[in-house]
Amino acid sequence: MFTDTHTHLYDQRFDQDREEMIRRALDAGVQKMYIPNCDHGTIAPMLEIESAWPEHCFAMMGLHPCYVKDDYETELAVVEKWLAERAFAAVGE
Repeated sequence: MFTDTHTHLYDQRFDQDREEMIRRALDAGVQKMYIPNCDHGTIAPMLEIESAWPEHCFAMMGLHPCYVKDDYETELAVVEKWLAERAFAAVGE
């Protein structure tokens, strides 16, 4: 069994073939895929994927370094809010 510890499955580049891509990964033996959050804009699509594939896709909460901008305190408040609301597979980025 393989585990992908960092996959941005919600990226728009995968909009056309996301489900097919996940199925190919599963067929190749990748049974667990961990999805890191980037910022407030990626939370909803990340959680949608986790909901659609609950035994294989796991959301991770955090703020991606490339997304740290002047509003980082607002972004970190969003992260803190989500961490208080539910469990995530990991915290990081």
